[in-house]
Amino acid sequence: MMNDERRKSTTRPQGEKGTERGRRSVRMTTALAGAALMLAGVQGPALAAPAPTLRGTATAETSHSVDITSTDAGFTAPATTRPGLTTFHASTTQAGKGWIGLARLKDGKGWDDFLGALSRALSNTPSDVPQGAKDLDDTATLLGGLVIHPGQPGSFTQRLQPGRYLLFDYLAVGDAEPRYHWLTVTGDTVDQGLAPTATIVSRNVPGAGPRFEIRGTLRAGRPLQYVNEIPGQVNELLFVRIADGTTDAGLKAYFDSMPDDGTFPPDSPFTSVSLGSLHLSTGRSTVVQLPVERARYAALTWSKDATDGIKLVKKGLFTIVDFR
Repeated sequence: MMNDERRKSTTRPQGEKGTERGRRSVRMTTALAGAALMLAGVQGPALAAPAPTLRGTATAETSHSVDITSTDAGFTAPATTRPGLTTFHASTTQAGKGWIGLARLKDGKGWDDFLGALSRALSNTPSDVPQGAKDLDDTATLLGGLVIHPGQPGSFTQRLQPGRYLLFDYLAVGDAEPRYHWLTVTGDTVDQGLAPTATIVSRNVPGAGPRFEIRGTLRAGRPLQYVNEIPGQVNELLFVRIADGTTDAGLKAYFDSMPDDGTFPPDSPFTSVSLGSLHLSTGRSTVVQLPVERARYAALTWSKDATDGIKLVKKGLFTIVDFR
């Protein structure tokens, strides 16, 4: 059942306010539609092998955790938790729903402010993105989350401070009743979380542009840290299995052929659904644990450059990785 705050915020308004919200929902749905199609795996067949079981470490097992479950009726999450390192365990039983993101809104900002800024920052109209990115930075700090699918749960760790946070479903923000919950952080601090075996950093490389840098060894099913160091840029980290023989040059050619309207060309090199971390604001990090297999993946992002609205993959923000 929705809490009172969410019920009020999702009630359909009257008159001009209702019209504007309807228009914004359409814009938001359009902005996410292309990425949703790709991330849901429609460009390639689903993997025949079952997803591996996530292997927790002693640290993960004793960490402070929050459970999030998405179904066709919505998603459940606690109303309160303690500050410090917190591990969010998320699962979904409904295809096309359950990509739960975490954000902290700036003072005086509410859900409608956040929804509008997010829609502009992720817009498929490049000219909308620069101002949208600025608006989003003025509205909220994005703290990651998970791209997951039915039968493929995941976990992420984030350090929480006392105060109020927003949990929301990226795939439902354009719906008539968006899925979101407020999470109040209070009480004694807990400092235990997932222990990563590797770190992936998104950063600007002088003379080259935005790039992913990998430090350590990527282990299938084990936690990894993601850090976003690109100034003024929210960014995600996604993993998609690639066909045998796929090269960096082949990926570049495919990305170069992508239009800016959110659609995807045929002959995709991808052979699985995507799994990964949702958007982080600049200077933020998260640790994620995903049901990836021992295989070759493309590490990529569908985020747009905050300066000109062009997809960052077109500027080189992708790489081929091997999970061992």
